[in-house]
Amino acid sequence: MPRIVVPDDFPSVLAGSRAEARLRALGEVEVHTTRAESAEELLRRVQGAEAIVNIRAHSRFDREFFSRARGLRHLSIWGTGTDNVDLPAARAAGVTVTHTPGVAAASVAEHAIALMLAVARRIPLHDAAVRRGEWPRGSMVQLRGKTLGLVGLGAVGRETARLAKGLGMKLLAWTFHPDPAFAAEVGLEWAELDALYARADALSLHLRLSPETRGMVGQAAFARLKPGAILVNTARGPIVEEGALLGALASGRFAGAGLDVFEAEPLPADHPLTKLPQVVLSPHNAGITPEVTEAGLLLAAENVAAFLAGRPRHVVN
Repeated sequence: MPRIVVPDDFPSVLAGSRAEARLRALGEVEVHTTRAESAEELLRRVQGAEAIVNIRAHSRFDREFFSRARGLRHLSIWGTGTDNVDLPAARAAGVTVTHTPGVAAASVAEHAIALMLAVARRIPLHDAAVRRGEWPRGSMVQLRGKTLGLVGLGAVGRETARLAKGLGMKLLAWTFHPDPAFAAEVGLEWAELDALYARADALSLHLRLSPETRGMVGQAAFARLKPGAILVNTARGPIVEEGALLGALASGRFAGAGLDVFEAEPLPADHPLTKLPQVVLSPHNAGITPEVTEAGLLLAAENVAAFLAGRPRHVVN
């Protein structure tokens, strides 16, 4: 029976799920429900495992890990992002890495639109004011008829485009892999990044974190951004240069930002972003719903089953 280890189910989501039952039908399963506080502890937990199911991104699988994880053949990630994994090192060590694409797309897209609306309609500010007994007046931003600039058009970006179209927004997009058929389906226009920044009333990021995308939205991008625009990031924090973002927000050049992801997570309580009233914050939970959790965990387990059967799927390296 293959040894399968879940080293990082903290906070626990696997216990009692269909995914746990599926894994236990595949082999000898060991689940750890506390956080591994060091690289050595993570390595100790998985020694002798043929397959690992990675639940939380706080577990880091770097070159040293792969050089020391004897017998490891498969790393199954619950989620889409792989920025906690050194993919070339995994490949060099003969470890297949898989993920669970698409399962959170609808949930994250809903959250992106929710953040956009919360900034545009100033909902947190107005909620707080009404609770204080105030009755604020003042203009807000209507999204219907405005242009949404989508940077990245994977599963989440596509769902966001569909929802924004339902709101009556115009769609503008840039992506590494343009899809003419999808563009025709939703009626979006392709644009180079500089043109997109200059034309978008709202900018929504839907990219994986990679060497190519780290710091991609920085000072130069904010300088080109249309005055009064809204930034939404439900992808990864380091795609945006946080210092440049703070400078742009302080300048008053654009309306605000809705952020679910940050350079440092959890976001420190005294972080400058927490002091800005035009910024709406959420704790990297855009994809956390019961539906997404169940589907993602089960797909991660099925990826292990497929690998053990010699038919790996959803491979990222």
